[in-house]
Amino acid sequence: MTLRIGLIGTGWFSGVHADNLAGMDGVKLTAVCGTSLEKAERMALRYGAEGYADLDAMLDAGPLDAVYICVPPMAHGEIEMKLIERGIPFLVEKPLGLDTSLPEQILARVRETGLLTSVGYHFRYQHNAARLKEELSNHTTGMVLGRWMDSMPGVSWWRRQSGSGGQFIEQTTHMVDML
Repeated sequence: MTLRIGLIGTGWFSGVHADNLAGMDGVKLTAVCGTSLEKAERMALRYGAEGYADLDAMLDAGPLDAVYICVPPMAHGEIEMKLIERGIPFLVEKPLGLDTSLPEQILARVRETGLLTSVGYHFRYQHNAARLKEELSNHTTGMVLGRWMDSMPGVSWWRRQSGSGGQFIEQTTHMVDML
């Protein structure tokens, strides 16, 4: 059996996920949805997938076993709700919104349906995170220090509070997730 995966978003991190999926046995990226048909088809071509500029068209085109959502924080909501309605499991890249309201609505719907979902806080899936959790399980933690050192990404929405939610929502959130 081959899992048929859809991908929403055509940015840099979508490509990271697409490359990882392409390297897995039993997994096939079959559909890519972007903000334009040109961008979606360009990315889809690299993986032998179909490109779409409309989410409903992608979802209507054929069955998908799961979808990866890789869109900026200000673009979440409708995508997740449509996937929940159709019962399609998804991995969603963080952050899911500019504040807590929308993520709470999405979480409530996921809980109502019991749909399998995951969020792309990639540090939590690393071996060292599991080891650290195990090491700390028999200790009381009094203080934790965390640092986020990275460059400022070139995409325009990242530098706008109304697009990314700001530094804490977009990047420091990884540290909060680890806590």
